[in-house]
Amino acid sequence: MKGINQMVPKPLAGGQALRSARGKLLRECVLLIAGGVLLAGIQIADFYMPFAACMILAFPFGIRSVAAMIGAVAGYLLRCGSVEGIEHVAVAVLLFAASAVFQGTQLPAKIWFWPVLASAVCAILGAVTLFGSGNQLAQWLLRCLAGGMGVWSFRSALCGNRRAQFFLAAAVIAGVKGVAAPMDMGVLLGAAACIFLQEIQACALIGIMMDIGGGSFYCLTASMILPSILFGRSKQKDLLQPMMLLIALCVLPLLFGSFSAGLVISAAIGVGAGVLLRHWVPAPWLAANGADMGAAERLDTAADILELLRKQIPEKQIASASEAESVYDGAAEQICRCCARFHRCWQHRAEQTLAALNGASKTIIDRGVAQKEDFPQTFRENCCHLEGFITAVNQELEGMLFRRRYQMELRESRQVLSEEFRCVGEFLRSPVQTDRMTGIQFRPIIGACSVGKNGDRINGDKGVCFAGNNRDYYVLLCDGMGSGKEASECSGETVRLLEQLIKSGVEAENALKILNGLELLRAADRFTTIDLLRIDLCCGDGTLYKWGSAPSFWRNCDSVKKIGTASLPPGVGVGGDHAPEQYRLSLKRGEMLVLASDGAVGTETEATICSYCGTSVHELAALLISGAPTEDDVSAVVISLKPYAS
Repeated sequence: MKGINQMVPKPLAGGQALRSARGKLLRECVLLIAGGVLLAGIQIADFYMPFAACMILAFPFGIRSVAAMIGAVAGYLLRCGSVEGIEHVAVAVLLFAASAVFQGTQLPAKIWFWPVLASAVCAILGAVTLFGSGNQLAQWLLRCLAGGMGVWSFRSALCGNRRAQFFLAAAVIAGVKGVAAPMDMGVLLGAAACIFLQEIQACALIGIMMDIGGGSFYCLTASMILPSILFGRSKQKDLLQPMMLLIALCVLPLLFGSFSAGLVISAAIGVGAGVLLRHWVPAPWLAANGADMGAAERLDTAADILELLRKQIPEKQIASASEAESVYDGAAEQICRCCARFHRCWQHRAEQTLAALNGASKTIIDRGVAQKEDFPQTFRENCCHLEGFITAVNQELEGMLFRRRYQMELRESRQVLSEEFRCVGEFLRSPVQTDRMTGIQFRPIIGACSVGKNGDRINGDKGVCFAGNNRDYYVLLCDGMGSGKEASECSGETVRLLEQLIKSGVEAENALKILNGLELLRAADRFTTIDLLRIDLCCGDGTLYKWGSAPSFWRNCDSVKKIGTASLPPGVGVGGDHAPEQYRLSLKRGEMLVLASDGAVGTETEATICSYCGTSVHELAALLISGAPTEDDVSAVVISLKPYAS
């Protein structure tokens, strides 16, 4: 089937793509080796720190981690003393071995595991220093703390944490400091980076790392952040800020007694390089501080306007007279007003008349039609125009039911509009995310099979799998109501709309609610069930959204768990129970998740999945389809995760 076959990821083909991937990997490995050599030279209080070894655990076990280990070992042997160097080399080798031992287990998914492991390795190998002086005790504590913080920072940087990325860049600059004499390369790169970034946080991190790496304490930090504090991001003062940075880098070291000609030359060259970089190679975040900042403000304003409009929509209908009273008032105005007994029934015996009518109101409204038997015997005997009164009541009742239906549709439309405004407002306020494929620990393996009703080539089941804007991966299966061309078009439109919304940055739950509102407003009386899986390729955990679909099955070893209950599809109502079911699950230990259309789910489905002894998702999907009847469109999708191979 054309739609469901699109779910199977196709590998890259062609020699050009392979050469490009190999070239990119080679460049990354060279940079990792160079970075390891530079990070090995970072000192705090004249003690070398294990930051280079920490970089090994930032990557899954593979070629990149090997390159990081080579750079760390080479850096410690070249830049540290014999005793310190050997100790740090041992730390690097043990951390590399740990990444190989624990790869594919449950522990690396814990955010605390690698930092704690790095601190433990540093503590064990540096335990011999505890028998020395207090100075050596401080050295041991610093290295243990640096091991854990370094691993956490580097892993966070590769996962897209902006502050951690600034820390990684500042650490590399601190490692460069003092490599070449007499020019201070660290000051040169630090000055260039501060002019290029023009952000107080980044400049402060650069200054702190250079200070703890052997500079004058607080001297370089103050020099780096002073221009950003005074001038900020003002474009009119682009020339004053480099001049201020140059003066600070020259004057402050003089005040702290560490002035040198090499520092002045390095600062001057760094400031000039930063100015050129800023004008020739603008960074993405600099654009966000300029023109894009105005665009971001306009988006926030638009979100505020949508929220204001949403609050203006009445949530509840204004209370009015009871439905029974409105029906009787209309009938009495038509029939009783001209009756000779009007004063007798509605004035002298008003209480008895109202009691008789109110007693019959529930039965009449529930049935939708008034009959003689609904009224008490005394009322029927005293009414001169009973037939006309009942006819008038039925006419008013028909109008009342029409008004009731109109009010329900109006209330539903208001809820839909309010929900759409809320979802769009959240989307406008959400930060812009870019594709970040770093930090991925797993890759999806998907098997999909589908057969049309009675072998028909047109299938009402459609599906697709795609990567999100972060490290999320999505698998979507939709079953159109019925079969044939109309069901195929309906499910195809649903798949395309949800895919576009999610790829645009809309949260999965909000995308489903937007689809539900669209179906309600369209009122096309055609429905589509939805199975939507969002899986985080970094930790292997995910969320399954089900809306009106057949049960799914989560298989772990020999046990199978049924997921989902019978519910209405989207487009039936809004609010309350009219929302997708959500189920948290994990696939990081080799579990399988089976999504199937209603035609593929039968009494033997769970037993078939439980009795399957293999590990192939393609084989299991084909097995489920082969045993299913063809009286309806039949589709099965099986998902599992494998460790990401570097």
